Amino acid sequence: MTRKKDLSFAEARARLLDILHEVESDGGDVDQLASRLKEAAELHRFCNERLAAARAQVAAVVADLAAAEQGLAHSASSSADAASDADEDAADDGEDEDDEDDDEDSADDEARDSDGGASRKAGRPGRLPF
Repeated sequence: MTRKKDLSFAEARARLLDILHEVESDGGDVDQLASRLKEAAELHRFCNERLAAARAQVAAVVADLAAAEQGLAHSASSSADAASDADEDAADDGEDEDDEDDDEDSADDEARDSDGGASRKAGRPGRLPF
């Protein structure tokens, strides 16, 4: 019997198949049947353990990939949100400047109109409208 720790999964599987063929063919020695079945049971357990470990590793990798994909999707939507917010901020900044200009224009209009248009009536030119 080969030591399980020295076997790879493929080698253990191949040995299992060899034992199966020996048992199925009547060429195997009946006196060795019990020891071969015991070895086959150990190899079967070893293969199942290796398969379970491989499944766990695959599940972990898939979970990591899914988390990374969600992180990228979240990051992309966050970037899009940030870009949209920046565009809105830029538009708001432009509006604020226009509001300030409107405030200055209103102050100019009030100053010009405070004399009731007397400066224009007296022949003095008023402020230019721009």
